[in-house]
Amino acid sequence: MERGRVGRAVLLRQITPLVVFGVLALLLRDRIAELDLAHIRASLGTVGPVRWALGIVLTGISFWALGQYDVVVHRLVGRDTDPRRAARSGMTAIAVGQTVGMGTLTGTFVRWRMLPGLGLLDATRISAIVTMSFFAAWAVLTAMSVLTFGVAVPYATPAAVAILILAYLCILLSVWRPGPLARWPLPPLKAIVLILGFTTVDTVAAGAVLWTMLPTGIEIGFGPLVAAYLLALGAGLVLTTPGGVGPFEVALLALLPATSPEPLLAAVLAYRAVYYALPALIGAVLLARPPMRPPLPATANAALEQVDPRNLPLMVEAALDTAPRAESALLRHGRFDLLSNSRAWPTALVARSGQSLIMLGDPLTRDSRVGEVFEGLRDRARATLTAPVIYKCGARLAVFARRTDWALLPIAREAFLTPATFSTTGADRRQLRRKLRKAEAAGLTVTTIAPGDPVPLPLDEMEALAHVWAGARGGERGFSMGVWNPATLSRAAICLAHDPEGRLRGFITLHANRHEHTLDLMRQDPDAPDGIMYMLVTHAIAAAHAAHIPRVSLAAVPTQNVPGEPRLFTGLRALLDRASGARGLRQFKSAFAPRWETLYLAAPTRTALLLGALDITREILRPPPRPRP
Repeated sequence: MERGRVGRAVLLRQITPLVVFGVLALLLRDRIAELDLAHIRASLGTVGPVRWALGIVLTGISFWALGQYDVVVHRLVGRDTDPRRAARSGMTAIAVGQTVGMGTLTGTFVRWRMLPGLGLLDATRISAIVTMSFFAAWAVLTAMSVLTFGVAVPYATPAAVAILILAYLCILLSVWRPGPLARWPLPPLKAIVLILGFTTVDTVAAGAVLWTMLPTGIEIGFGPLVAAYLLALGAGLVLTTPGGVGPFEVALLALLPATSPEPLLAAVLAYRAVYYALPALIGAVLLARPPMRPPLPATANAALEQVDPRNLPLMVEAALDTAPRAESALLRHGRFDLLSNSRAWPTALVARSGQSLIMLGDPLTRDSRVGEVFEGLRDRARATLTAPVIYKCGARLAVFARRTDWALLPIAREAFLTPATFSTTGADRRQLRRKLRKAEAAGLTVTTIAPGDPVPLPLDEMEALAHVWAGARGGERGFSMGVWNPATLSRAAICLAHDPEGRLRGFITLHANRHEHTLDLMRQDPDAPDGIMYMLVTHAIAAAHAAHIPRVSLAAVPTQNVPGEPRLFTGLRALLDRASGARGLRQFKSAFAPRWETLYLAAPTRTALLLGALDITREILRPPPRPRP
């Protein structure tokens, strides 16, 4: 029974192509019936050796571009496949698939065989993405050629305009990613441009093969022929016959009615010999050879994968514990990955988002060679088709970025102080003392919990406060800002404030390592006593002093407007200010009379800087949902 349903489904899928092909053949029955086979053979004889050789060269160019699709897609899906191997498997898959039919399915098994490290599921994904991306780029190119050269097809012009408008909207979505699309795996602009560029090279070179094979005496302009070729190619692909045989020829005859059919079909025969038969033979030979063993990773970023897995957690925790900035503990929240050097030692936190590969802050070790970190970031960005961006870097990295001609922009100001010398006295902390007196008058008591202390936490009460806080502000913030995650609390410094009845009224958490404690979460009851956060932070500073921590960071707030910056940056700053309550945070942190350090946003170009700021803003305002435990 099940087998019968599958058979009917397969039959139904084939009916539409057969019906469309039948209608086209019926409309052109007179031209087909009048074909002179002798004339076709004579026309084919006029194609000289030079044109055959040129056709082979153009076929090589087209297939080179086809192979680059796979290079791009392997990077999109996060596979560090050697580009030459990816291109070879892609060219073979397409050479075999376009001849035997069922291109996506055939391509899947070809790629699976030729790349031993590639699983069947990944091979299927890559084949599907290659197919879909080619169809999308083909539609854009065909629409442009229709508008440029025109074709005798009803409604072709409005359809072409609609396709280009849709393509423009897709590019805007890739950059802005509004609302629910924020977490969709949309390709970055660089990937879109590369796919469109390689498709242009591929299809123009393939169309040039057909144009080169036109017999002597046939005068067709290159542009109109390529426009007709693209449409006929689409007919062959959509109607799913092997190599498009039948639909391709019928569509070409219909699109070029002023051309004698015999010379045109002679050119198609020559084109198929060069563009289909020859690559299929080469592909069959490559496919018959035993698969090559995957090469060892050659990049510094792949070196981390060669570390003994038993040692990797220890290396990572050691790097986080000795990092100059405790904010590196954000790695435990799951949004960031590690960048490593040639010795497989973690050097920085990075996250891929939209058009950007974003490095957070400074390197994880004080002795990191800045040039090596920059080079590693550029290599990883190149491999992921994104632009390298550094977010919230200090003066050392900012100076190096400026020397290497990167664009630079002040993005935030970090407040920090020294616990050993901190005091609530002095005129500049008058506001702090006033707030502390109010909190003390409310009878609040504070419990401090050091990182790693096996003290039971009131997680239910803390989570309730976190949810109320997030609900009042339209959701939590993310990325470099605090996100409620109980799984990370065991390594955080925590301060809890209870009222005289024993109810939890507020709490703070701090990222902690041996060099620094950094303020992370600040959550309180909507009706909590005034001054509760001032009291909690004051106790956190005292606890850091008792633990001999040399520095406490009150974290960063967005800078106010920078003179001469682009208007979009000013708009993004205003958006972040409203979402994070930056004005209130500046006032709150200033009450502790801290020192302030300017942090920077850096990228190779101003365009990358702008797109990076957009990606970071989206990451902060729309964090991904926390997975359920």
